[in-house]
Amino acid sequence: MKRAEKWLVSVLLAASALGATAPATLAYTGDVWSNSDAFKANCLGFNDTYPQLGNSLARSGLSFLGYAPLGGALGAQFTRSAFLNNVFYDYAVYAHTHGDNYWAASGAPNVDSGLLQDPGTGQCNSYQRDVIRSSSIKAATMGSSYNLVVMSTCMLGSSRSTMPDAFQIEKTKSSTQREFYLGYAYSTYDSSAIRFENAFWSYLNGSSDHSRTLYQAFTYALSLGGYAIPDSASPFSPNWWGNPNYNGTPG
Repeated sequence: MKRAEKWLVSVLLAASALGATAPATLAYTGDVWSNSDAFKANCLGFNDTYPQLGNSLARSGLSFLGYAPLGGALGAQFTRSAFLNNVFYDYAVYAHTHGDNYWAASGAPNVDSGLLQDPGTGQCNSYQRDVIRSSSIKAATMGSSYNLVVMSTCMLGSSRSTMPDAFQIEKTKSSTQREFYLGYAYSTYDSSAIRFENAFWSYLNGSSDHSRTLYQAFTYALSLGGYAIPDSASPFSPNWWGNPNYNGTPG
């Protein structure tokens, strides 16, 4: 039974006991988080506007699929506490920020992947201050299942990443569950990631009856080619795990 269904049962039981009428609608909450302050000129040498674009694309894409209400934040309100306090209620999560596969507290070779919160206005990211570890996310999710998770970051789509497990999404490409995880395996330019995501969401939006799958959207976006890369050690390599037949709608 899904989270929203559990809440609905509780509300109906309470309403029945009180002799009241309860609403019979389910909320399939999604959160869209974008770190923008770490992408300003004081950190990069130029103002990167891709976080804003990625945020807008993700909100439109998730709304089309049926996730509502959509929360999250663009900029300084994207904090560790805000993310962890809201993630349990989500069915879909998008995060555009910096990410990496950090050593776990127990040290090498154990990995505890993480993403970085927005550092705040006028600040640049510091790992020590800003990391949101996958272990913390997993604790906050409390075993809940997730439909769609997009980590628009470096490294969190690699085979070493522990981030999928934070959302209870197994690293398989043959799942039968309603789940899909998308990330990038190496260091990735913002321009390439957002170009890919624009094609990904646009492909899904091209089918009003939700007959297209997330895997088909992934394949289409990748087929465009021409993605800029930092260097030969960091090829543009989006990756996914989950159900190849899942269309991304919540539930």
